[in-house]
Amino acid sequence: MKKHRKTRKSFMMRLCVFGFAGYLVVTLIQLQVEISQRQKELEEVKQQVEEQRIENKELERILMSDSDEKYIERIAREKLGFAYPDERVLIDVSGS
Repeated sequence: MKKHRKTRKSFMMRLCVFGFAGYLVVTLIQLQVEISQRQKELEEVKQQVEEQRIENKELERILMSDSDEKYIERIAREKLGFAYPDERVLIDVSGS
């Protein structure tokens, strides 16, 4: 009777240890996946920051230059589609 009870305790102890080990493995795998996703997000944010720095440098250069009129004209042409009254604007629709 005592041998049966000892075997049952031993079996339950092993079952608990293997269950806990399985839980740890699953948790570690989930954490690795999350770390990988966060690293990808970090790289994307770093790229956005670098693009913003480049844009800021360009805007600082424009602000420091004396060509405000040229800048305004360029923005009016490129972003707003403006043109001079006697000017012909050709648009390339071929996509290349």
